[in-house]
Amino acid sequence: MTTKQRQLIGPLGPALIDEMGQWLQSLGAEFNFSPEDLYRVEVCGEEIITNVVNYSDPLHTGQPVELRAVIEPRRATLTFIDPAAPFDPFLRPPPPVATSLDDIQIGGQGVHLVRELSDAHRYECRDNRNRVELAFELTQPTRASAPDGADSGPAQDQHAVALACQAQMFEGVPHAAIEGLLEPLAIQDICGETILLKPGDANEVVRLVLRGRLRVCLDQPGIGDYIEVGVGACVGEMSVIDNHPASAYVVAEAGTRLLVIDSATFLDRIMALPRVSRNLMSAMAERMRRSDELTVKRVRKALQMEQVQRELQYARSIQESLLPGQSLFPDDPRLDTVGRMIPAREVGGDFYDIFFLDPNHVFFVIADVCGKGLPAALFMVRAISILRAQSGFERQSVDYAARLIERLNQQLCAYNDAQQFLTAFCGVLDLDTLTVSYINAGHNAPAVAVGNDAFQYLAEPINPFVGMIDGLRYRAGTVKLRPGSVLLLYTDGVTEAEDKDVNMLGDDRLLARLNAVPSRTAGELVEAVFADVRGFAAGASQSDDITVLAIVCPAADSSTAVTQGEIFNPS
Repeated sequence: MTTKQRQLIGPLGPALIDEMGQWLQSLGAEFNFSPEDLYRVEVCGEEIITNVVNYSDPLHTGQPVELRAVIEPRRATLTFIDPAAPFDPFLRPPPPVATSLDDIQIGGQGVHLVRELSDAHRYECRDNRNRVELAFELTQPTRASAPDGADSGPAQDQHAVALACQAQMFEGVPHAAIEGLLEPLAIQDICGETILLKPGDANEVVRLVLRGRLRVCLDQPGIGDYIEVGVGACVGEMSVIDNHPASAYVVAEAGTRLLVIDSATFLDRIMALPRVSRNLMSAMAERMRRSDELTVKRVRKALQMEQVQRELQYARSIQESLLPGQSLFPDDPRLDTVGRMIPAREVGGDFYDIFFLDPNHVFFVIADVCGKGLPAALFMVRAISILRAQSGFERQSVDYAARLIERLNQQLCAYNDAQQFLTAFCGVLDLDTLTVSYINAGHNAPAVAVGNDAFQYLAEPINPFVGMIDGLRYRAGTVKLRPGSVLLLYTDGVTEAEDKDVNMLGDDRLLARLNAVPSRTAGELVEAVFADVRGFAAGASQSDDITVLAIVCPAADSSTAVTQGEIFNPS
């Protein structure tokens, strides 16, 4: 019997232990290992794989682990190849010999068993991968298990060769011309979906599919289209022929079986057979056509995406133009106001607005539309348009803000098949009395500082969302300010900003940051909030829009002390 090669590849993980055990049992049955030899092989194999699975860095989970078996008439050699950090298990000293039951050391026996049960062992780190090689001298010769009892090779070899002979590259080639070439080649089994090649990887083998299928992916696996390589087809011939790295991902599905043709056999012997070159050229041309179709499709998608990005940028500029500028009313000494919004995507669902109703009354609003992206942005435009259209009525009414939100709710509920809604905080500031009449419709409580007092949250009253239930009535509240007072409005993108460990910034941190700002100008307060969010997130991407509006009533003499006043007065 000539030397036989078998291989198992699977992703690093706990399931690999059982898969490898079953594979070793099938190996023993195929080559007729004695019970003693099979026991030694199984114990050593389980110990090596278990160590790899249990002690490798979680970052390596899912990466391919390979087990190679070379079977000779009286010898079996197993090679374990894994991507974990370099580690030589045979450097560990054997456990001390116990003189009593109490002295028996728990743990550390596995490597000792491998040393004792294998006839030779060796470790090396090559190409950033651990390689553990174990050799076993067999107590009985390996023999074929063909039904007729002939020693022409295991039945699995014969079946694999029969399948390979039907492959596209061997079409029209006599079986007798290729059987002898294919029998010594390795048969590779895939026990879990595995990436066999990545773009840039060196490749020195051609893989012929005997069972299952491969996927050739131009993009990351799982993203975009792919070329399916089924039974009888092969991959890797291009990189073997031109000696260039792989140009795509090759993914093997669980249960796939491959015939692995080394480059020397492929180039020097198989390519020399009549018709093989023509068959390969035909197969490669067909794959190139499919690859070209995918490439054209990718380019078309890229162009479409580029157009979408241009349109989204245009939409963003339109949305930004709907919001007031960051510095508001610079010529009016009675107000210091700054607003800023940073959308999580190209366009967002947050908005704010502030404008004079008459020379002494200022209307302001901040809102957050449920959802993200373009749908939220369109709903935001509808809401801000309604607010501005309705804002000219009943300016003298005490419940002006409540009536305005009720009209907004009524109009948003109409034609709202998408069931969108928003939270909002709006109010009217009387610059003569420094009284604010406001409505909180399910929004984050704004932070308010009366005079020189510390910031605290204006928590009452709370009303339902806007746009979900028609006919709602909203309760208004009032707060009396003094010169030097600040009202800071924000959306939940501030307090729900996340760091890399998915911790949220939170209400307490926001309040502490506001109270630490030395100069309570609107610009400094807004910048302090955004700076705190950036520092807290530390580069973590944010999933929500972030909007802040600061309204400051400057004090005539900022050094004048002001005593604590009552700020809650819900009506």
